[in-house]
Amino acid sequence: MILTEPNAVLSVGHITLGTLSYIKESDKIFYLVCGPVTEAFIHDNSTADCFDLSVFYDKTKGRYDSYIQMCEVMLKAVRAGHDVLDVFYGHPGVFVSPSHRAIAVARQEGYSAKMLPGISAEDYMFADLEFDPALYGCKTCEATEILLRDKPLDPSIHNIIWQVGSVGVVDMEFSKSKLHLLVDRLEKDFGPDHKAVHYIGAVLPQSATVMDTFTIADLRKEDVAKQFSTISTLYVPPRDERPVHSGVAEAFGSSGAPVKSSEIIGLRDVIAQIDTHIAPEWHKKLHTSAAMKKFMTDLALKPKFLEEYKLDPVAVAESAEGLSNLEQFALKFARDGAAGALMKATESDIASGHS
Repeated sequence: MILTEPNAVLSVGHITLGTLSYIKESDKIFYLVCGPVTEAFIHDNSTADCFDLSVFYDKTKGRYDSYIQMCEVMLKAVRAGHDVLDVFYGHPGVFVSPSHRAIAVARQEGYSAKMLPGISAEDYMFADLEFDPALYGCKTCEATEILLRDKPLDPSIHNIIWQVGSVGVVDMEFSKSKLHLLVDRLEKDFGPDHKAVHYIGAVLPQSATVMDTFTIADLRKEDVAKQFSTISTLYVPPRDERPVHSGVAEAFGSSGAPVKSSEIIGLRDVIAQIDTHIAPEWHKKLHTSAAMKKFMTDLALKPKFLEEYKLDPVAVAESAEGLSNLEQFALKFARDGAAGALMKATESDIASGHS
């Protein structure tokens, strides 16, 4: 089996509980992480043989060659019969070539493989820069891809541009970046005076997040350009606001665009109703046994237990201690709807002894 797992930008702080459970249970771990803190955490929380994939980076070869080698060394362990875990910083499927190739090849060869989600630089940007992609819309694209394929940039939406510090770089010589070509394009689409944010999420606990605002014209300056690195991302906010399509708004039964979060402060009547709000009768709250909570939590945090359950849910449910007959019955179906329904109940059901 091969599994690609997230690490997130902020070293250990955002390793998920699911990731940690696989770190503890895998017997071969390959990792490509941002700092020694995460590397140490992986070693200290695993009994597996751990291997640092960054050894394949080299200035004497293309980056894609390095990615192929990373992929093949992971697959070699899979072919040898090991339970393999690959840990990549950020989201393992976002700007990570080896993970996608390893999963595809493993499946072609008959091995089970899957990817779990993580926290990418984009997720950090939503939090640190406090913008919502639901408002105006959002486009995310890699810098070199924009130029090579002449991808359009939309001044009416949020634009996230990845890998701006390595525009046009195909090896590990990042001094050859063609950042000025990207600036040419940004000036064409947004104008020289529009603002953009140079963003780098914090990597180590002591790190400070970089959120520096420049005009697009400023990006040509040598002292500004040298601040961009391989982990730099550029956020270009909307310049224009598209008008509401009156015909569609009428069809929706609405007179305009959705209310912006910044406008909610003025909705005093709605806010005043909070103090007198009563939960509707159909509202359900958590109401379940300790045994059911433990069983469901173990499914979420113990990969091998989950695998056993999927292979034979009836046997696993019947062997669990403390479950009621109804809980066992629901768990035997191995469907989230049946089990989830038993873990919540309305106030009236609780009062009458039904759940």
